[in-house]
Amino acid sequence: MPRFPNFAHRVESITGSVFEKYRSKMVAQGENLIKLHIGDTYLPPDYDLPVDKNLLADHPDFNRYCNTFGFEPLRDALTVKLKEDNSLSVNRDQILITNGATNALSISMMALVQPGDEVLVLSPAWPFFFGMVQIAGSKIIEVPFYTRLFDEPELDIERYLAEFITSKTVAVYLNTPNNPSGKVLSQPQLEQVARVVQKNNLWLVSDEAYDGLTFDGQTHVSIATLPGMFERTLSVFTFSKSFMFAGLRLGYVVASEDVVANLNKMMVHQLYSPSTLAQQMMVEPVKTRRQWLPSVRNHYQMLRDLAVDIIEIDLHTPDAGYFIFFPADKYLRGRNYWDVIEMCLENGVSIAPGDSFGKDFSHYIRLCFTGEPEERLCVGLARLNDILG
Repeated sequence: MPRFPNFAHRVESITGSVFEKYRSKMVAQGENLIKLHIGDTYLPPDYDLPVDKNLLADHPDFNRYCNTFGFEPLRDALTVKLKEDNSLSVNRDQILITNGATNALSISMMALVQPGDEVLVLSPAWPFFFGMVQIAGSKIIEVPFYTRLFDEPELDIERYLAEFITSKTVAVYLNTPNNPSGKVLSQPQLEQVARVVQKNNLWLVSDEAYDGLTFDGQTHVSIATLPGMFERTLSVFTFSKSFMFAGLRLGYVVASEDVVANLNKMMVHQLYSPSTLAQQMMVEPVKTRRQWLPSVRNHYQMLRDLAVDIIEIDLHTPDAGYFIFFPADKYLRGRNYWDVIEMCLENGVSIAPGDSFGKDFSHYIRLCFTGEPEERLCVGLARLNDILG
């Protein structure tokens, strides 16, 4: 059983990139190295690309393979971002660029768990993570958590989580700011989670996709900054949310060098590396994030406030993120839950059914307040009000 600090057996049986063991010698050669080792081409594309000409001119290797750990200037920029925004003092070798947070979470499961192991998934949780645990052959142990904290902010988290831990538990999946509930865990709450993880010698996968998008002056704390947590935590970030570029399919995971090296083994056998050009495109946005991110966050907070004001339901106002998540029982008025979901679609408004986020949320509804312009959001919410009454 691969409890911290051990990895799944599949990691030990798989090598990394064929050339990884020679990387330091190759780097030492610099421009003197004649690269005959990899199936690439020195020719640039012989056709026009719908990409800024200056960007292509500044990055003549945009069409070529890059370091499988990530484009170095991007990782260097992220070391500054992580220190300034997340209080994580890391070096380049503790960052792995991935094909979105999805890829980062997937390879995390492949590296950490084995068939028969158990993973505590604090729910409600991002739907695709359940599948990632199953693909790795592990068992999901759902722990109703974030929505409970809205009603019980003083919940004894240590005692509560201990009820779900068995001799087969290997890892805990934490997501704060949380999708779908919008709950942000406070530092004292995170300290309780950390004590449980350390006491039971577990790994922690910290999904921080909504980093940078907290509202009302709330602070998002990266759990890896707590004493004794960095070496056992895989902190996962994305460019899809605060950077507003889901189509770019870029993310990154921050962890110890040993963890990053083993995650890289999993990634190179799945997709080799993310797009070189996509990584090159993100260097400047990372460097300039403090110039534009506050206005994005303020706009999302305005949309949240607008949605909360318009929607005629009882709800917990989300602390962060994109979503409102609420139980729909009292609004069914004798109707079948799935009939109401169908009615929404028939009346021109789509919502996410709650059962995707955990077995305890089959009566919930999730709606996104950032996916449409303000006017269309208002129309959609008015339609929902008509249906829910």
